[in-house]
Amino acid sequence: MFKAPSLEDVHTDLIIIGAGVAGITLAKQLNQANLDFWIMGSPFESQLAKAGELQNTNLPEGTVGLDFIQSMMDEIKELGVKNTTSQVKSMDIGEEFVLHTFRQKFIAKKVVLATGCKQTKLGFPGEKELFHKGISDCSVCDFPLYQDKIVGVVGSHEYTARAAELLAIGCKQVHLFWYRSDEVPFVSEKIIVHLKVDQIEAYGDEIIEGVKILTSGTEDNIQLNGLFVEGNPIPNISLVKDQVSLTKESYISIDENFQTSIENLYAIGDVTGSSKTYEEAKLHAIKAAEIIIKSMI
Repeated sequence: MFKAPSLEDVHTDLIIIGAGVAGITLAKQLNQANLDFWIMGSPFESQLAKAGELQNTNLPEGTVGLDFIQSMMDEIKELGVKNTTSQVKSMDIGEEFVLHTFRQKFIAKKVVLATGCKQTKLGFPGEKELFHKGISDCSVCDFPLYQDKIVGVVGSHEYTARAAELLAIGCKQVHLFWYRSDEVPFVSEKIIVHLKVDQIEAYGDEIIEGVKILTSGTEDNIQLNGLFVEGNPIPNISLVKDQVSLTKESYISIDENFQTSIENLYAIGDVTGSSKTYEEAKLHAIKAAEIIIKSMI
C-alpha cells in the first residue's frame, strides 16, 4: 500500500491553531510585528463559515460567513503569512511544543489555541451509522448537493434555525425537527416545523432514507434525502482536554495575559468562552496580540 512520505520538520517561534476569526485576526497582527509564526487549520471549519448570512454584526447587510472568512484568509495569504490546512492530530508539551499532523511535525516555542467551537453530535439512533451517508453537520458546506431535494435539520440552537433558512433557498422542502416548544418564525413556506421533538431515529441501508420521530406521544415517519445535525456548539478542546485547566462549562481557562495553565500556551476566542460574536472574537485577538508581541520582542 502506498504511503505518502513524511515532510521535513518545521521549526518556528509561534503557532496559531485555528483559522477562524480570532486566529486569522491574530495572524494579521503578528505579521505586522514581523514575527516568525504559522497558522494552522481550515477557515471552513470555523463557526462563522457555517453561519450562513451573518446577522447582528457591523458588517454590510447580506454578508455570508463562508465568503467573509475566506476573504480574511486570502488577505493574510497575500501578506505572506505561513499557513497550512493540515489538521493537528496531537500535541506534545515540553520545553517546546511539538504538533503532529498526518505527514509532518511543527515545533514551536509558543502556541495559541484559537480552535473555537464545534458542532456536537446529538447521539440519536442512526446518526453515527449514517454520518457522511446523507447525514451532515455542515449545511453551508453540503447544501448544494441537495438542490430540489427534501431534507431535514435537527437541533435547538440559533444555527439550527439559520440552517433551515439557508436550505430552503434551494431545497424542495425542509423539515425542522426542533427539540424546544417555542415557535420558530419563518418566512419560507418550504419549511415545515416539528416542535418539541422528543425522539428521532434516522434509518436507511447505504444512505439515509428518512427519520422516525416522536412528538408529544405521536409517531411519524418522514422520508428524506438528507439530514443536517445543527446542535449547540461546544468548545473544541480535544488537543488539550486533559492537560489544561478548564472552566465549569469546559472552556479553556485563561488569565489576564491570555495564558492557559501551561506556560507559553495561550488561548483566544470562542474556545475560552470570552467571545460569542464576530466583533468580540476580533477584539479578543487584537488584545492578545499586544501581549504576545511584547513577550516575543
